[in-house]
Amino acid sequence: MNLHQKRVHVIYEHGRDKRPYGSASIRLLRPLSYPPIQDWMKCTFGTTYDGQPVDVVILDRLWRPDATFQQVEKLVGSIQQADAKLVYALDDNFLEMPVNQQNQLTEENSRTVQFLLSQADQVWVTTKPLKERFSDYSSHIVVIPNTLDERLLVPRFLISDHPIFPQKRFVIGMMGTYTHDDDLLMILPALKEIYERNPDRVEFQLIGAILREETRDQFDGLPVKFIRPSGEEAEYPLFMLWFTGQIHWDIAISPLQVTPFNQYKSDIKFLDYCAVGAASVVTRIAAFQDSVQDRATGILVDNQPETWYQAFEELLRNDEMRVTISRKATRYLYSERILAHHYQDWIKALQSV
Repeated sequence: MNLHQKRVHVIYEHGRDKRPYGSASIRLLRPLSYPPIQDWMKCTFGTTYDGQPVDVVILDRLWRPDATFQQVEKLVGSIQQADAKLVYALDDNFLEMPVNQQNQLTEENSRTVQFLLSQADQVWVTTKPLKERFSDYSSHIVVIPNTLDERLLVPRFLISDHPIFPQKRFVIGMMGTYTHDDDLLMILPALKEIYERNPDRVEFQLIGAILREETRDQFDGLPVKFIRPSGEEAEYPLFMLWFTGQIHWDIAISPLQVTPFNQYKSDIKFLDYCAVGAASVVTRIAAFQDSVQDRATGILVDNQPETWYQAFEELLRNDEMRVTISRKATRYLYSERILAHHYQDWIKALQSV
């Protein structure tokens, strides 16, 4: 080991199976295992900290599903006793989870988040609004925007003279965690209308997104496919290879209700859609307004069914516009939002701890 290398240990958030959540892979595991970073630090990953000599311990979000406040307090104490710096990393406004969220926080969870925000030597967040939201708890907050690891992406090469197929069946898709029932129901009238007006040209594909059976029932009568990866492809690294290699969408959507929780979300879904070469239609909300150039790399819409329908209709009727948007979005991803261009963000953050 290089004597000047910093020793960094990451405690990633995980489920009961001990496997890291996708958000942990995106924000910590993939960036901190990126080869150029290894010249500066020796990074280890695990589900806890056992007192080994390290310079920095990074604790991710809520740590584990059964973590109590007392356990978190003990963990922080052991890190401080070892004279290591504590970095707390999170990417959502866990202080204002919606009441209908499947994994809504308990009062103890909220207390834990506030404790970690105040105890950490540095806090990592993914958006400027999150930094502002947590500023009362910490003055040492660093914004590290999400990026995609290009090693997990199957490149999409768009030909210059895009052929127009009048009989082509267009696919409108959405991918996300199983927490978007209400977001989809909000725009369901637009999905129904675009199908009713184009019954032979439109189909829908959903990956995750819907949890409740009664929500699925609302899609009866629509040509919708519920797609899921098989086996190990459900875990983030293989999932992204599967998603970017196997999914072919003309239009990809991310409807989000305008709530205190959603206002602090990142634009990760837009980046995912850029990676599959789709033209994105997304809610006009802070998460997307800083990165989506309206009608250039995507379409920003207000949350009325008629505005969603109009965006769908325009993209279906205007092949040149749809293909131009998808090309520019893909170009934006590979020129500005992949790890190759941003791995130093993590090094700079750690150097400043």
